[in-house]
Order: sequence, then structure tokens, then C-alpha cells
Amino acid sequence: MIKRLQRRLTAMVIGVLLVIAVGIVLAINGANLVSIRGRMYASLEILMENEGRRPEGFLFQEDHREPPSGQDRERPEGADFRGARLRGERDQLASLTNSYTVRFDADGALSEWTSDRAELYTDEQIASIAGEIWRRGEGRGRIETQYYALRLTDEGGLAVVVDDRSEMAGVRSLLLSTVVVTALACMALGAGAVLLIRRMLRPVAEAFEKQKQFVWDASHELKTPLAVIAANADVLAGQIGPNEYLGYIRSEVRRTDRLVQNLLTLARLDSGTVRAEKRPFDLGRALLRVALPFESTVFEAGKTLETDVPEGVSCHGDEEMIQQLAVILLSNALKYSDERGRIRLRMRAQGGKRIIEVHNTGEPIAPEAQAHVFDRFYRADSSHNRENQGNGLGLAIARTIVEAHRGRIGVSSAPGEGTTFTVTLPE
Repeated sequence: MIKRLQRRLTAMVIGVLLVIAVGIVLAINGANLVSIRGRMYASLEILMENEGRRPEGFLFQEDHREPPSGQDRERPEGADFRGARLRGERDQLASLTNSYTVRFDADGALSEWTSDRAELYTDEQIASIAGEIWRRGEGRGRIETQYYALRLTDEGGLAVVVDDRSEMAGVRSLLLSTVVVTALACMALGAGAVLLIRRMLRPVAEAFEKQKQFVWDASHELKTPLAVIAANADVLAGQIGPNEYLGYIRSEVRRTDRLVQNLLTLARLDSGTVRAEKRPFDLGRALLRVALPFESTVFEAGKTLETDVPEGVSCHGDEEMIQQLAVILLSNALKYSDERGRIRLRMRAQGGKRIIEVHNTGEPIAPEAQAHVFDRFYRADSSHNRENQGNGLGLAIARTIVEAHRGRIGVSSAPGEGTTFTVTLPE
């Protein structure tokens, strides 16, 4: 139980760390992409304002020095600096690497194209991109790795294109870096979380071990006085004959003995001294060995037992434990079924799973109680009362047996439909 809790807490912490890590990676790289997109469109706007020419007054990464006081940077004849009004606008082209300008005639045909990195493109590539830009019409957008802006004129049109291949290389580098860093951080934090969880659960594990030892010792200590009381009650019954109070004593001894046996079973299962010896066996035949002798008990109680259990269905598990599981579920169904009620045992194979169902008619289990019926010593007020001679351990043992076989057990109950316990076991 403690190991299962430790695994769940560890899985939960690692899951949260992974969600946070993925969120950080997406946030960083998403913000980077948005920033690049903004810079691309700002660069397009500046280039378009300057008729596609890269203003010579812009400061690039390799030279951020201002011209000496009183001197102007040399400008080529005809250069237009309408886009260089602010220092922030000049910085938009600081990382710009590839751009080109395309001019169209009145019919939309490519008339000319210019670029300061003409060696990066061919006429066929430019013609293909230019045709797609003209087809989309005036405005701005993106074609593969290239952002464009198109302005129509009476003579045709002017398109400015900025290529972001170098920026995308930086994006991929940043993505790889953030993934590696967050993965290493998650591994480190996950290892720390595992150690912290182990340290936090250590007192709980120690208390649980002491509780199991106490249950084991107390159960063993109770067996001897119970046996003495039962033996003396039998002797007394032979001497004085039937007696009401003596009957109460013998009834309570039997009930307490069942409780002690259940406690010992749980203690052995919890301690691991009893392990499921798994081997292939005929599940249908094993269940019928339990159900057939049980029919007489059901008949004496004025109820009926129906079985739908085909033979020849194999299962890999501990046959004795599975039979004990069937006894618990059938006894529970008999105990809580209504007068002249029906009990049904059904088993079927579904793919690689083996499904066992035990159904009984009678008063349903309240929805709020269904989540607790497998808890130890739990008894719902409406039906699990002292008259039924239950101790609240049978279903807890059933769940432990199912978990030892890596299966699942559940309950469904509703007014007019009765109660069904369903066990799903692997093949």
C-alpha cells in the first residue's frame, strides 16, 4: 500500500513537472516566434516605405556605432530615409539578412527583381513566389519561409519580400536548447521529488508496519482464548443442555473467530508472506467447485442461485485465491439479498480479460457508500448491520486478492436492479 502510494505521488509530481516544462518551452518559443513575426512585418513596412531599398542609415549588428558628432553618415544619391525616423525603427533591420524587391507590370507579370543577396535565389524561384504573391492580391502574408508585402500602383505593383530562414535556424536552436535544459531540470527535480517523497512517507511506512505487526500479534494471541472459550462452551452445553445465554456465547465466539481469521488473512497478504502462486488453470471449473456446494446454503435460506459459468476458459493466477474470492462475493450476495432473492454468478472471456460478475437482488447500496465498500471495517448503515454478522473485512480481502492478480474490482447498485460486483482479471 505504501509503495503504491509512493508510485502514485511520484507519477503525479513527474506529471506536473512535465506539464510545467512543456508550458515553459511553448511559452518561450511561442513568444520568440511572435517576436520574429513582428520584426518581419515591421521590416516589411520600413522597406516598403523606402520603395524596397534597404536604408543605408540603419545600424546593423556588426556596426552599432553612431557617427561622430557633427558628421552625417554618407548617403547614396536618391536614398530615402522616411522609415528611419526613430532609433527603434532602425533596429528592426538589425538582424535582417535576406530580402528582395519585385516589380510587376500592369498585367501582373514580373518585370524585374533586385536583391542585395541575389546569389541566394534563381529567376525561377523568384518567378514562382512573385506569381503566388500577385495571385493573393494586395496586402501582406507569408509563403513558406518568406514574408511579403504587396502594394498595387497604376503601373502594376511593388512587392517586398523578407526571408526568415536564418531566423528559423535560430528558432530551432532555441527550441533544442530549451528542450534540453527543461528536460535536465525535470530529471533533476524528479530525482529530488522521489527522494523527498520517500523521506516524507518513511514515518507512514513505519507506522503501517507496526500496525500490521500489531494485527498479526493480536490475532495470534486471540486464537488461544477463543479456542478455550469455545471448548468450555461445548462442555457446558453437554452438561446443562440448550441454554439461551450459552447460545449467545457460542455465537459471539464464532463471530469473533471469523474476525480473527480475516485479520490474519489480511495481515499475511499485507506482509507478503502469502503470495499468489500463478499458474494456468480452468477458471470456469474453479468457480463451479465453489458454486455447486453453495447451492444448498442458498436453498436453505429460501433463495435461488443461478450460474452462467462456461468451462474451458483458462486463467493465469492462483486458483485457491480466486476460489476464496468467489466465496467472499457469493457469501456477501447471500447475506445482503432480499427475502426469496436471486443470486447470479456469471463468468465470461472478453479478449484477453476474464470477467466475473456476482449479482444479487435486494436493497441497493447508497451511492456515497459504494466508494467505501472495499474499505476495511466499513459497514453501510442501511444494510451492513450487526444482524448480518459481518465484520467489514470480506470485501477488503477480495480487493487485496484482485490487486495481487493485477486486476480490478468494482460495484454497481441501483434501486430495482440490485447489486453487482464485477471482477476483471488478466488472462
